[in-house]
Amino acid sequence: MINDDVHTLGMFADKAFDEGDIDTLHKIAEDCLNRVETGKYNRLEKGILAYHGATSYSNYIHLKYKGLLIYSEKSNNEEDFEMCLLLFRLSIENLTSYQERDEIKEDSEESYHLGNYLLMAYTNYANVLNTCGRIIKALSYLKIGVGSGFPMAIGNFAGFLMDYASLDYDNGHRSVLANESYQLLKEVLEFNDIEEYATEHYKSLKASLKQWYPIEYLEKPYEFEEYSLGDSDDEINYRKWCIKNTLILNTLNDAFPYSISAHDILHLPNIITKIDEGPRFHGLFNQIKQEYVSARFMIFDAISFQGSHFSDRDVHLVNTLDYPVYGISIEKLKYAYRSLYSLFDRISFFINDYFEIGIKERDVSYRTIWQDKVRKGKNSYNLKVDLKNRMTEKDTFNLPLIGLYWLCKDIGKQKVEHHYIEPAIVHISKIRHHLEHRYLKVHDTLLYPITEELRENKDDPLAYSITVDEFNDAAMKLLSYVREGIILLTMGVHVEELRKKSASDGLIMPMHMDQYDDDWKQLN
Repeated sequence: MINDDVHTLGMFADKAFDEGDIDTLHKIAEDCLNRVETGKYNRLEKGILAYHGATSYSNYIHLKYKGLLIYSEKSNNEEDFEMCLLLFRLSIENLTSYQERDEIKEDSEESYHLGNYLLMAYTNYANVLNTCGRIIKALSYLKIGVGSGFPMAIGNFAGFLMDYASLDYDNGHRSVLANESYQLLKEVLEFNDIEEYATEHYKSLKASLKQWYPIEYLEKPYEFEEYSLGDSDDEINYRKWCIKNTLILNTLNDAFPYSISAHDILHLPNIITKIDEGPRFHGLFNQIKQEYVSARFMIFDAISFQGSHFSDRDVHLVNTLDYPVYGISIEKLKYAYRSLYSLFDRISFFINDYFEIGIKERDVSYRTIWQDKVRKGKNSYNLKVDLKNRMTEKDTFNLPLIGLYWLCKDIGKQKVEHHYIEPAIVHISKIRHHLEHRYLKVHDTLLYPITEELRENKDDPLAYSITVDEFNDAAMKLLSYVREGIILLTMGVHVEELRKKSASDGLIMPMHMDQYDDDWKQLN
């Protein structure tokens, strides 16, 4: 049975929104957060309470800013969006934890509420992510609802795909994503139980697509050709793994699990430069991309490799009796993990130069690029560009850059009300810290399962202990964060280049750049 207080708070929240009562919505959200922090409720109840708090805060934002549901530096609504994201994440964290750890009887009240609230939490959380520019992460959550046939998730996925396509510099990809959006809109409009406002919204999206593309193209579902996934079983398995986990640097991979999205074709759009400037941005992006795909393969190789490697033979190690795991596979995972984290600073290095922010090379990081000055005591200095303010101004608005900012807030362990905005990043960050500066010990998952209590009171006080499964999971999450950052970077550049092109009154001459041949990718 669900505690009656949980449902009562939900009814009060609905009533407050209907009456436009901003103050009550804010109080309900804070009350829900406080209740989640108590030991009075189980994880299912905490998940539902956090959901009521999140939707109350979302409605509070909607009313307070008169329907402007988008992050804006000028509106000073950053803290409101932080709180809303936190509550949705706490809801999803508690609901999924209850789903994984508790025995739930089929057709029970608990099972019914768990399924419904999870789908609603995923969908509404995705909506808030999208307003903060995190469109890639938003699509990943909506996919869950699409797979379950949840109408609001299907309709919103279609709309977000249209937004995603508009940010893609690739005309071919835009048309394929538009066709998929149209098919999904047709599907959701066949449901009879969706709200009238949602129906009208989906109809308007469908009408917009008809203005941009021939109706003959839209009406017929896109037929995907089969592309080769490789010449060996190992390569084919690797490509399939990348597609399944949405790890390809290809915007089509966010919508389709097909071979068309199996290749890393993403690169920078055309960039307008002075005639005497070389392709420095393309060179830096080459390096970012290569490091990502190499780290991705090392993680795949480490996770899928079975048995011992000859390089580990006759290496004398001592048995510490706590089932540690050693070998080249674990070390590959560690190398990949370090490399992935460094890519956030490399992306920041790119942004600093491209947007001419003016940060000195030694001071560039994914934290400093969003500041108006570098604060170093007597050595502080102002920056040429306040990127955080610039990307939210009307004439220079750049949604992908806003998404990068909110991604960096997660990576930088931003806190709200003593909570991290992204709870998962705490563990990911601790792993990285101990890899770089301390001592990370990886244990066998089955023989040495680790609880938080054991992690704090272990036999080896020098080590930060994790299991193999925990390490694998953290590496996969970090991969998805980095992929998101790379794609948002290309889209942010595309938005800026479109602005530069429209503002230019001079002659722009194209310069062709050949593709780097695969046969050249080797050590000489």
